[in-house]
Amino acid sequence: MEDKRTLLAFLFIGLIFLLLPYYNEWMGLTSDPLGDPQEAPVAQEQMAPHEGDDAAQPPSSDPPAAAPAPESAPAPQIAAAPPVAAPAPARSAFTPRDIVVRTPLQELTLSTQGGAITSCKLLNYNYIDGNTIELVPPQGRGLSIYLQRANERDDLSSIEFVADRAGLQVGPGEERTLSLVAELGGGRKLEKILTFSGDRYGINFELRYEGFDDDTEAILAWDQGIAFTEREPAIDLPETRAFAYINEERIEVLIDEGDSETWSDKGALKWAGIRNKYFLISYVPVDREQRTRVVLKGDRQGSQLLPDYSIEVGRRLERSGSWNNIVYIGPLEYDELVGYEAELEQAIDFGWPIVSQISRFLLILFIATHQFIPNYGWIIVLFAVVIKIIVYPLTHKTYESAAKMQELSPKITALREKYKNDNQRLSRETMKLYKEEGVNPLGGCLPLLLQMPIFISLYNLFGKTIELRQAPFILWINDLALPDEVLIGGFGLHVLPLLMAGSMFVQQKMTMKDPKQAVLVYMMPVMMIFIFWTMSSGLVLYWTIFNVLTIGQQLLVNHYKKEAAPSA
Repeated sequence: MEDKRTLLAFLFIGLIFLLLPYYNEWMGLTSDPLGDPQEAPVAQEQMAPHEGDDAAQPPSSDPPAAAPAPESAPAPQIAAAPPVAAPAPARSAFTPRDIVVRTPLQELTLSTQGGAITSCKLLNYNYIDGNTIELVPPQGRGLSIYLQRANERDDLSSIEFVADRAGLQVGPGEERTLSLVAELGGGRKLEKILTFSGDRYGINFELRYEGFDDDTEAILAWDQGIAFTEREPAIDLPETRAFAYINEERIEVLIDEGDSETWSDKGALKWAGIRNKYFLISYVPVDREQRTRVVLKGDRQGSQLLPDYSIEVGRRLERSGSWNNIVYIGPLEYDELVGYEAELEQAIDFGWPIVSQISRFLLILFIATHQFIPNYGWIIVLFAVVIKIIVYPLTHKTYESAAKMQELSPKITALREKYKNDNQRLSRETMKLYKEEGVNPLGGCLPLLLQMPIFISLYNLFGKTIELRQAPFILWINDLALPDEVLIGGFGLHVLPLLMAGSMFVQQKMTMKDPKQAVLVYMMPVMMIFIFWTMSSGLVLYWTIFNVLTIGQQLLVNHYKKEAAPSA
């Protein structure tokens, strides 16, 4: 994975700085290293779909072809078999129609054919061209129902679910309900009851059933994955996956081009879903004490923009009863996800276990600060200033240690000449000299070691959380989550990495006095341009501001040193 290679590059840079004192000693140099759903009252009025809305266009007079049943998973828990009636529900001819539900956050389209969700537009999020985000791909279907009995599976995607209204408008602070009922014959009946809220993305979904026996399992599925939402599919692709939080463990199915994979298990499920870089589709069982069967599938064939991921969650039915879930279709927004009390925030990738807690804390801190400073770019600048103030005492000692190391350079050179044939004695005498003079050759690495966990956390934060998606700063920096770009002659030039490398060059010129260290002065900035070229502009902005503050600190130290020189 590209992310892992990038993080390894960071660690390699840190290793260079850690080993720098030993390199200097070897070369004879001095250094300065751096909730339960409630039934809402049914609306009295019926609302026709909005005119002019894409998802609310009247259906064609010709019924669309029935959606094909997805290939069954080769999982042992849910056996794969061609659809076989068990017994076959009556499939009378009907003309499917769309039901449009509009809330302040979403516009959803459900079809009476299978009672499935065929569209979900997020009204507060846009593509780069300004159009509203659509999370359901062209062939995608949510809330699909399968009935499993032994090795027989019945696909209900072509069954008519009769809706109790033609459309639904939900205002802020309101909750309204839509019911879709399917008569399957033989006394069997299914009813999908969806309760929509005007203030949240989660939809309370209750599946009521009658006339079944305990040999039948209901399977709730989401087929054909999630649509890509960014400037190009390559931005979404590394983060797109099917995953689940089951038995207190996060399981992922992440495939490469041409591959396919199926994973299944049964246990205490908190959620199962499909995500891309910034958005999530997920089923969240309300009764998490009951064991749930889960199947995650991924496949990529041909020219699909994103892999075809699907999820299935299954429950054993009784004679009659209900099965409650929350269907989340919305952003990977931390404040929204933590409100579902199912650890749904675990769907956000905060990085390695040690770093994840720092990432989570910084995200909460940035969100809270954004209430007072409505520009994440200035928040990043302020954060860099705060971190610089925190590490100032350590970096000040680093400069003092570097000055002492320069004063000790003649003595170290003499020791090398005296014990050039006895490396062990040379090492002992050198450490003795450091102890007598009160110099710690590794002291300059401490500020860097403290900053590396913060830096890696910011890497996860800026590139993977929706809060910075399309967040502008100033001038040409119009999306802090992506690399900055200025088009020059058709070539996209990333200016911030160049400014960051320039600030690093100035900083090292000020601190590295020995001519033998010139190679590092030129090599490190070039290396950093290569590493930071495709990183989020928010991360590069932080590093650049930190370098500029370090230059200011060095100028201040040099100023006080000149003032103190005459009185010495």
